[in-house]
Amino acid sequence: MKKVTLTIATILLAGSLFAQDFKPPAPAVSAMKAKYPTAEVDEWYDDETELICYFEDNGEFGSAFFTKKGVWIRSEFPMDEMELGEVALDQIFKKYKDYEIMESLKVTDTKGTTFKIYIYNAIIESDYLITVDKGGKIISEENLTVEDDSFE
Repeated sequence: MKKVTLTIATILLAGSLFAQDFKPPAPAVSAMKAKYPTAEVDEWYDDETELICYFEDNGEFGSAFFTKKGVWIRSEFPMDEMELGEVALDQIFKKYKDYEIMESLKVTDTKGTTFKIYIYNAIIESDYLITVDKGGKIISEENLTVEDDSFE
């Protein structure tokens, strides 16, 4: 009985340790304050390849990505698809007929600004993540559709 109680106590203690909020390294916090001095930080997250800071700045919600050493990688902000412009929208819908835009993000990094667009076709249950430049040229596309052949 003591062994079971000790095991349960150990599991509960370990669970409470993992449930604690992530505390980012000081260089990342400093870099965030320098990049967005008026931002209110909502939360930091470590995805093991980069640190992500979710924040609000003057009513705009976004996420900023940093290295553990505090080097800014990029920032992403949700945006209205109409901000892409007519040329970009025409390019997207010309190639992806019957798809609809589900989410759009403005992405800024050291090279400039691009746009990530998540599109979905409900008829064929297909989705893509595409990246376009300011002129509407498709830079990259990733097929996110998962084939479920578990019943075959």
